[in-house]
Amino acid sequence: MQWNLQRILKATAYCLTAACLMLGSSYLVADEKGDKKGDEKKEAAKKEEPKKEEPKKEEPKKEAPKKEDAKPAPKKEEPKKEEPKKEEPKKPAVTVKTLVTNLESPSGIAIQEGTGHVFVASRYGVYRYDPKGKTVDLEIAGYPTDVYGKGPKYNIGPLGVAFMDKDHLVVGDGSRPDGEELVRIYKVGDKPLEKWVKEDTAAQTLGPIKAGDKSAKGEGNFYGVAVGGGDIFITCNGDDTKGWVAKSVIKDGKAGPLEPSIATKEATNVDAPVAITFSPDGKELVIGQMGEVNVADDCLLTFYDPKTGKLTKSLKTGLNDIAGLAYSPKTKKLYATDFSWVDAAKGGLFELKIEGDKVTAEKVISLDKPAAIAFDKEGNLYLTVFGTQGKDPEKSPGSLAVIKAGL
Repeated sequence: MQWNLQRILKATAYCLTAACLMLGSSYLVADEKGDKKGDEKKEAAKKEEPKKEEPKKEEPKKEAPKKEDAKPAPKKEEPKKEEPKKEEPKKPAVTVKTLVTNLESPSGIAIQEGTGHVFVASRYGVYRYDPKGKTVDLEIAGYPTDVYGKGPKYNIGPLGVAFMDKDHLVVGDGSRPDGEELVRIYKVGDKPLEKWVKEDTAAQTLGPIKAGDKSAKGEGNFYGVAVGGGDIFITCNGDDTKGWVAKSVIKDGKAGPLEPSIATKEATNVDAPVAITFSPDGKELVIGQMGEVNVADDCLLTFYDPKTGKLTKSLKTGLNDIAGLAYSPKTKKLYATDFSWVDAAKGGLFELKIEGDKVTAEKVISLDKPAAIAFDKEGNLYLTVFGTQGKDPEKSPGSLAVIKAGL
């Protein structure tokens, strides 16, 4: 009987052991990876470590002390936990993707409503870039050529561009002598032309602003164009004692005469208005006074009442030569390009942070002689870059590029 009992106990033990061996645990690890090729490479996002729960320790059961030995247990002070230092979130890296190359002196940019097509002015004419089809077509050509600059000098053609409405493109000229240059308005469709048209086939021609009482030399080099509040504003570089911004009033879908309107040099004591845009609410006309191209740190950011032309604010920027201005439609932040004639290494794209009467120019990315900038409705930033001439004289260094939405 005793032997039988021992056999039963051993058999029971074996069964329990087998059951324990069948028990276990498993872990599932998920790892998602993604890479982008070509110009769209971005800095890999940092993986967030999963939060680890502290394992709970089971306290051993304490026997109740005898009454005669019972003493109040001393209170244990909880160790103070050090708060981890919070790191400032790092800004995502900005990547510039080149879309079109071999452009000479690419200047103005305008984006067509509805199609999203990007119109770019360069020495030889106006091009249309289709972001969806990734095609580029010459739209308007046949311009003469003028020269601008002081070491280096550039051959230039049409300069500033902007849409008056979705079907009419305003093009400021730079290809003729001051006092002879024109502003043309072209009717454009939603598809590229089968064959480019000559520059004199415009639906409307404004100007020229000849030498006279208001402008001693006449006006030209129409660098920047901004349309808003029923008016067209165009920056001029003719009579440096005045620094004119010209204006055309739109009435019944037609642009009126082009007249000198705001004498920015008289208002600010700095010449060469170049970049121009409207504030997001349309209440302010914002202008970059480039100043002398061979003088560093003389650039101003200025604000005007577009109805009266009165200067409301003039701010030093610490930049050398503002060539482009644009507000992000998503963040409402103001961005500027600094061409930086005196030191190209200091040029680039900057965010301009305005607090009271102070501007802080925070560099976003370095660029080789950047010019115009324009946002599309999704927040993608298109920009033109003059670049530096390489060894091959047949290849122009200019380009059209884009920074994906996020600024």
